[in-house]
Amino acid sequence: MIPIYTMKSEPEAAVISSLMTAYNIHFIISGRGFSSMYPGAVSNSLNEQTLMVRADQVELAKTLLEPFLNS
Repeated sequence: MIPIYTMKSEPEAAVISSLMTAYNIHFIISGRGFSSMYPGAVSNSLNEQTLMVRADQVELAKTLLEPFLNS
């Protein structure tokens, strides 16, 4: 799995998770369970959530994430 994006908030993680699921991209959001212990805005590595996808799906995932990457 290749890390490609770090979420800025829990709602953003939910939207991105739904987007990846809709396009059948195999993914993991590392730190998702731990972030529930420290809810709120992502401020440090304690509640950081990183999207990781299969190597063969990185380009598609980055294309779908373009609006998030440019904001």
